[in-house]
Amino acid sequence: MLAVIGENVVDMLPDENGLYRPCLGGSPFNLAIGAARQQIQVSYISPLSADAFGQQFAAYLQQNGAGYGLDYFSRCPSAMAVVSMDQQQQPQYSLYRSAIADRDISAEAQIAALPPTCQLLHLGSLALESEDAPRIRQVVTAAKARGIQIALDINVRLNAVTNAAAYRAFVLEMVKQSDFIKASDEDLTLLFADHALTDALAFIRQSAPLALLALTEGNKGATLYWQQHQLSLPVITPTPFVDTVGAGDTFWANLLAALLKLGLPEAAKISSQTLQYCLQRAMLAASLNISTKGCNPPTREALDRALTQR
Repeated sequence: MLAVIGENVVDMLPDENGLYRPCLGGSPFNLAIGAARQQIQVSYISPLSADAFGQQFAAYLQQNGAGYGLDYFSRCPSAMAVVSMDQQQQPQYSLYRSAIADRDISAEAQIAALPPTCQLLHLGSLALESEDAPRIRQVVTAAKARGIQIALDINVRLNAVTNAAAYRAFVLEMVKQSDFIKASDEDLTLLFADHALTDALAFIRQSAPLALLALTEGNKGATLYWQQHQLSLPVITPTPFVDTVGAGDTFWANLLAALLKLGLPEAAKISSQTLQYCLQRAMLAASLNISTKGCNPPTREALDRALTQR
């Protein structure tokens, strides 16, 4: 079973007429949906708002077979992001996250919400804001004490944090605590502004030498590093190309789902062929997501069908 901590955000996406429409998002929330669509048991354990958007988030979890793991809805509002697209159709975010619902919880309540059968706890993105570090640190410590493994999506969002230096320090602290790590080349460039990508990559690997590290590089594809394993696959060109919103979340959700279905094997107990199959599923899922508007991860049936057609 997978538990997920992190933001739920209402993404205001522009349409072809320049008008904005709300879409339910947030990197960890997207991952919860993506994994649930692969028929993984998922419990989302960050608060949802009692406002209208919060009720939509709750309904969306239920519709996709994921659970809301708390017994209350926050009186704080849902977070919001205004999204714009650059010339390469890469999303840019203006985030509004003061006094919002997904941060309205204590460490004790979040620890109590960890499901008894939880195997993997995912967090990252804005959950790594330094103001939330004391709570997240306690939850991760409690999870590891129970034998729960940690999955981390670095997903750097410097424009939304209050203290960039403290944020960077906490990200690196959590890297050392993690068993499965995802980072994009953009994440590492932002996190290590004065270093080459190869040096940043080496630092992450040295900080968590036993962890699986997934590096995504946009249209260059993705590479997995996991102890004796190192393998890469090129990007799978989406048809049509719509936008990349949620592509990284979809990739990571499907990679974790594939590993969970294998029982989260140790690096020494998984073959390169099997690991490559897991990576292929994740890459194809991201491609299918890019071919639709916003974050819309494929179902297990749709992904299986697309794989047989390749």
